[in-house]
Formats: sequence, structure tokens, C-alpha cells
Amino acid sequence: MPEITPTSNSMAPVGSEENPIPVNVKPEAPDPVVTAIAALPGAVSRHTAAFRNSADYSANLPADIRQALSAASSAIESTITTAEQARERADGFRNDIRLYPEGREVLASEAMKTAQEAAGESLADADARITVADALLYEAARPTLSAADGMTARADLQMLTQRHVGNSGALADVLKRAAQRNDAVGALVANSTYLTDFLAANGVDSVTSSAILTLVRAEVTRAAANSGDPKRAAAGRTSLAVTELKRARAAATNYKRHMLGEK
Repeated sequence: MPEITPTSNSMAPVGSEENPIPVNVKPEAPDPVVTAIAALPGAVSRHTAAFRNSADYSANLPADIRQALSAASSAIESTITTAEQARERADGFRNDIRLYPEGREVLASEAMKTAQEAAGESLADADARITVADALLYEAARPTLSAADGMTARADLQMLTQRHVGNSGALADVLKRAAQRNDAVGALVANSTYLTDFLAANGVDSVTSSAILTLVRAEVTRAAANSGDPKRAAAGRTSLAVTELKRARAAATNYKRHMLGEK
């Protein structure tokens, strides 16, 4: 006989077998933490791609800087593969019923520890290369001051800032505008050693001085990126692009920590 498929009878009492109450089961929401972790490799790829697209790897950028940043980018990306392979290997040991439980955990822990060390070395190498490249990029980006213009530039800077000594906010604004210049005054302000001594001589505390130096450095870099000097422009654009590389490094670090069970 053909199978009879029961149908709902709207005339029957609600909740009865003939007229059951429909139950809408909502799908379980994904764990936001798991979702965030799964998105990290994509974030690393996006940030490294953004870096490569924004950096100026032409002959206007010194070869040693190009090599350092390329190596840093590769080191950051390698941590994703290292973490994923280690996690897969550790899970394989833990699920291998041919091994004693104690042996499974020992092998899994060793795989994770080896990966932690390898990924940590890769990130440390990337950090060192980025730090060196950052310093070299700034030196290549900032305008240079000739000895003949030094005395005049110092006098002009003193004239621009003397009314604002004692007012850190106003002084920072003046120095920020000076850093945007491509003349002798701009070159003088872009010299971090000179500016540090200048701020100290004018009674600016170390915390405020550090903040002003960071502000000036950013303005010098942006000015270089838009300058007509090909070499300064290449250094400035690449220096700005390094921000994306640092973001990739942060995402890779978080992924490494979660995948390899680090605190």
C-alpha cells in the first residue's frame, strides 16, 4: 500500500497530534571569538597586500630597505602557515587512537612548542627588520640641511617659536607646520637629534617632547611622500605603507597566540 503522509488539521485542537504547534528553531549563532580568529589570516593577507600596493619598490628606494621590508613581510605571512600546520599536526596526534593517551598529549605539546618557537623567531625577525627599515626610511625621506643654511635656519626657527615657549600645544602646532616645509627650517625641524635638544633647551618635558617628535616625524614623512624629489617621495610613501605591515604583524601575532594555545 502507498504510504499515507499525515497532514495538519486546522480544525483539530491546537497542540494536538492532528494540529501541532509549529516550532521555529533558530540556528545557533556562531561564536564571535571563533569567527574573529578565523578572519585573522585574511586580515594578514589584506594588510600585506595593501603594503605591497602602497610601497614604492622602484629604484628610487635603496635596495637594502626593499630587501628588509620584503623579508619582514614574508616572515609575518609564514607565521600563519606555521601555526596552522602545527595545530593540524597536534590535533592529528590527539586523535590517533593507536597511541597511548599520554603519548598523544606529549607529541601534540611538542608540535605546538616547536611551532611557538619558530613563529616567535619569525615575528622577532620581522620586528627587527621593520625597526631598521623605519629608521632608514625616515633618513631618506627628510630634507637635508646644508652647512651654509644652518645658522639662518636656527635663527628663523627661534623667531617662529619664541612666543610659544611654555605653551606646549602652540609650540607643537608651530613645529608641525614647520615640518611640512621643504626648506632649511623644515630640514632643521626634521632632524630628530636637533629637535630633541631644542625642546629640552626650551624646558619641554620628556613626555611632551616625545609626542612632539612623533607628530613632527609623521608630518615630515607625509611631506616627503608628496614632494617632487623622487627618492624622498619613494621613502615617504613606503614609510606610510609600513603601517599596513605593522597591522599585518599584529593580526599574525593574535592568530599565532590563539592557534598555538599561548597565554
